[in-house]
Amino acid sequence: MADRAGSVWASATPAPAVLRAGAVLDALARVRGRAVTPAQLAAAAGGIPRASVVNICAALQECELVRAVEGGFVLGPGLLRLSQAYLDALDPVRAFREEVGRLGDREETLQLATLEGADVVYLAVHEGSVLIRPTSKAGARLPATCTALGKAMLAGIPEDEVRALLAGREPFEARTSWSLTTLDAVLTELRRARTVGYAIDDQETAEGIVCVAVAVPGPATGGRPFAVSSSLLKSQATPDRMAAVAALIRAVVWRMAGKGERLTGDVDA
Repeated sequence: MADRAGSVWASATPAPAVLRAGAVLDALARVRGRAVTPAQLAAAAGGIPRASVVNICAALQECELVRAVEGGFVLGPGLLRLSQAYLDALDPVRAFREEVGRLGDREETLQLATLEGADVVYLAVHEGSVLIRPTSKAGARLPATCTALGKAMLAGIPEDEVRALLAGREPFEARTSWSLTTLDAVLTELRRARTVGYAIDDQETAEGIVCVAVAVPGPATGGRPFAVSSSLLKSQATPDRMAAVAALIRAVVWRMAGKGERLTGDVDA
């Protein structure tokens, strides 16, 4: 729950029905599209009475936040509308869309993400003229330890904080046989990223794909870091090509941070 101290609603009491509705939505989100019966929802949402779950879902269905289907309930299309409104209100998302819109017709697909705990959460995707693979969708999550985006953001955090964040998680989740699964390996990558100015995912998320990412410079927005990435086929990921893609991303994030034009001579590669 957000810290309400000093706010105009510090003395407010959260409505139990709304908290229960939130618990129901969280339970539906965890099952990733499977229909859930009222009895299952009651248990998954913390022991809410079944009759209350049915009433809550009826109200949520009126708002298109859930749908009644055969076998129970699933999330509804109204959440997409709310999610999009939330993303549109985030300054980094708006700045990302403005800056990638200035690039014109380029082959690179660029992705914006933030860090939530030890996960990367994708916020926006700008598709280039050449699609290497199905792009990650807004809202998708991946482990920060095996993504260029995650490493780029972790590289901007003091090492002792990174250790605390990842404590007790070893071995880290492996998406491919190249994924980094130890803290020492990740810390080595973060030191390299700080030195060269960009992070790399060398087939750690998907075989045959190399990803390059650069963190948005400056203070974290809303307490969270942000980063932008682009992907290449492993066969095309030469040092020169990766450096050129990193220069393109740096130009985007530099302008996102309001620091004006930069590296304009490097983004034409």
